[in-house]
Order: sequence, then C-alpha cells, then structure tokens
Amino acid sequence: MDKEEARFILRCFRPDGADAENPDFAEALAWAAKDRELGEWLARERASDAGFAKALVAVSIPASLREEILAGLAVERGDGTGQPDAFDVCVIGAMAAVVPPPGLRGEILAAMERTLAPEPASHKILWRFGLPTAAAAGIALAFLLSGPGSKPPEPQLVKVPASGGVVQAGNLLTISVVESGFIKAFESPGFTLDLKNPDHHALFDHLKSAKLPCPTRCLPKGLKGVPGLGCRELEIGGKRGALVCFKQENDVVHLVVFKRCDVKCKLPQTGKPDIKKHGSWTAARWSDDDWVFVLMGKEGVDTKRLEGMF
Repeated sequence: MDKEEARFILRCFRPDGADAENPDFAEALAWAAKDRELGEWLARERASDAGFAKALVAVSIPASLREEILAGLAVERGDGTGQPDAFDVCVIGAMAAVVPPPGLRGEILAAMERTLAPEPASHKILWRFGLPTAAAAGIALAFLLSGPGSKPPEPQLVKVPASGGVVQAGNLLTISVVESGFIKAFESPGFTLDLKNPDHHALFDHLKSAKLPCPTRCLPKGLKGVPGLGCRELEIGGKRGALVCFKQENDVVHLVVFKRCDVKCKLPQTGKPDIKKHGSWTAARWSDDDWVFVLMGKEGVDTKRLEGMF
C-alpha cells in the first residue's frame, strides 16, 4: 500500500473508530501515523466529518415524517400516487444549490485511475469501495462534460418542473414549489427579463398582452411608489405565471404571481401576509379569489422589511 492508496482508503474511515481493527484500515492508519502530511490531512477530514455530523443532528425532524414514510411505502405498493410535499421541495431546492468544490473533479478522476487496475493484495478493500467508485464515475462524467474544452450550453428560458422530473398536465403546484421554481430560474445563468422598464404601467401592460397574471389591483402599498426593474413570464410545472422585479431602497424584491386555480395552498387574503424563510430568501405569501402572490427578497430583505411593505 502506498501513500495515495492509504489516503483513498481513509476517506471511508468512520468517525467512531469502528474500522480501526480492520487490517486494511490499520495499515492505512499506520501510514497516517508516520507521514506528517497524511496525518494532518486525516485530522482535517475527521474535523470536517464531525462538523457534518453535528449539522445533521441540528436538523429538526418534521412531525409528519412518520405519515410521509407510510405514504411512500403505500406508493411503492401501488396503493396511491405520491406528489412532492413542502419538505421534499425544500430538500430538492437545497440539493440544487450545492456547489461542488473546485478540486472534486480532479480527485474523482484520480480515484478512478487508482482503482482501474487494483493490485491483488488490496482486492478485498477495493471491492468494498466498488459501489461508491461506480457512483463517482457517474459524477465524473458530468464534470468531464463541463470541464475544459467543452462547449457551454446557450442560455435559454428556464422551465422548472414541479416534481423535478416529468410534469403531468393538470397537476397543481404547491406554494413551496412556486418559490423553489422562482429561485432556480432566477439563479440560473440564462436568466433574463422579457421587458426592462421602471414604469409599472408598462410592465403590467406587457404582462396583460401576453395573457399572464398581473398584480395591478393587488400591489402592496409599499411598492406602489417604487420603480420597477422589469418583468417576465415564469413557467413552473407547466403553469404560466409572471415575475415583476422592483428596486426597493438598496435591494431588489421580486413579486411572483400565479393563477389561484393553479396553486394548491391556504393563504391569508386580507391583513398581514404569511411571511416565512425559504433557505437564504424571505417570502411573503398571500392570495385573493383570482391570484396567488409571493413577494421574495434576499440578503438585506428580512421579515421586518417585507412586513413594512404592506
């Protein structure tokens, strides 16, 4: 076993020390004990694992988790059809926002190279890591396609399916899917506005001419005197909505509007809106008989700022 093979094996060393008695891990640990650079690397890895475990422990378990698991089992048995709920959407949105470390592609390729022709002495431990390596190969393919020399895709209108896959016509959106769909579209490299104009009337006329939802009569009072930035169509899960962006003080706020019949939700119609966090964003939600509204802001736009606009 050489130093790099020891490093590769130690990547799977469990933090609780359960693998310490395994001969292969013992040999790799001996390498870490005698090699200062490898030992320091292992210490950093263990600290990172401990931080990740601490973060997982801090995640609160939804009260409805038991029912959701039972519902999932029922779907597998064919007893019903499952639709993603708010918790599913939050997880999907969080995974979509994960950015791989810059050196991950190279490490995956190096690991694949080392395991391409394993030596007989380490065939057992390499078999143990066969499944993770196969998964790494799939990830590496994506990195190869996006690596140096590959042609970047041209920007295009972002269409976000409600379930992260094929969307069947007629499926209703949830309010969390609307928020996640906006965030995914807004943060995509190809995001653009169909019309840029500070005049609200010009923006609303554009939306009406495109037969899109328009917030003319339900604009929060705090935005009526605020200049607009632009507007565009926002298609999520096969449903057509509208997005209007406003320059509010030193920040930008985004008003998303969908037809009430396209969104399954229970929101306040009068008085204060329902204001909640969605990842690093803050969202104010309300509705009337015809439309569902979500006003979203990031960074300096907190709950207090959104409340002050109503």
